[in-house]
Amino acid sequence: RAGIAASVVDGLMYGCGDAVIGVNPASDSVEVMADLARLFDGLIAKLEMPTQSCILTHVTTTIGLIEQGLPIDLVFQSIAGTESANRSFGIDLAVLKEGHEAGLSLKRGTVGDNVMYFETGQGSALSAGAHHGVDQQTLEARAYGVARQFAPLLVNTVVGFIGPEYLYDGKQIIRAGLEDHFCGKLLGLPMGCDICYTNHAEADQDDMDTLLTLLGTAGINFIMGIPGADDVMLNYQSTSFHDQLYIREVLGLRRAPEFEAWLERAGIVDAAGRLRGEAAALPQLTRTLGLAA
Repeated sequence: RAGIAASVVDGLMYGCGDAVIGVNPASDSVEVMADLARLFDGLIAKLEMPTQSCILTHVTTTIGLIEQGLPIDLVFQSIAGTESANRSFGIDLAVLKEGHEAGLSLKRGTVGDNVMYFETGQGSALSAGAHHGVDQQTLEARAYGVARQFAPLLVNTVVGFIGPEYLYDGKQIIRAGLEDHFCGKLLGLPMGCDICYTNHAEADQDDMDTLLTLLGTAGINFIMGIPGADDVMLNYQSTSFHDQLYIREVLGLRRAPEFEAWLERAGIVDAAGRLRGEAAALPQLTRTLGLAA
């Protein structure tokens, strides 16, 4: 718990967290999920942050947590573009509908009722032997059609997550990221991207910097902020907390207004949205969260 909370503080000190503060748990234990839900709800409440949290676990697990009365902001699920691929994930449209209705039942939204967070990625249907001979990009776009039915807050293509068997090198990952963003925007989705590659792919962090820059200019809604850019559970490289500072500075991009106002009140950023040079806000954050030595 302390390590997760410390990672959250690390991200906040870089001005991250306006879309969602989430955790990808290494366990399927319901008790662990419940503990994480309480932890994140407590962090947000103590700091009075205008954001939301998400435990990236299976939708049926989240439904169970909601039935226990636990504080769930967003219902997460990975989705694909064919029925058979979704069955391999243990879902169908009825299960997604149940998750959506469960999320809505909590009435936790303050400015809207967008309670779903979906992840996608080219190659998932192919890896499940559920592609029916259809190309990866077409099936990815079909997944966005599924997502749109449930008015999601966030849709995130994890573009290079499977590996070189599906997207061989940096050029293919860059192409796929731009394809996904384009198709998601055509369907009116709040489209983000986990700009990532597996360690055995023919790609490196320079390719991810290129894709980050291209997606920023194309109007991506959000990217990932991962401690050290290293997803230690799924064993791939992503974007770090400080990568979003680069793209904001270059393109003049601001955070969600309510969240940026909170960052300014907390002493993390100045009126222009830039990080303050000193870490004066850190002691107060750690004291509030009970992390101070």
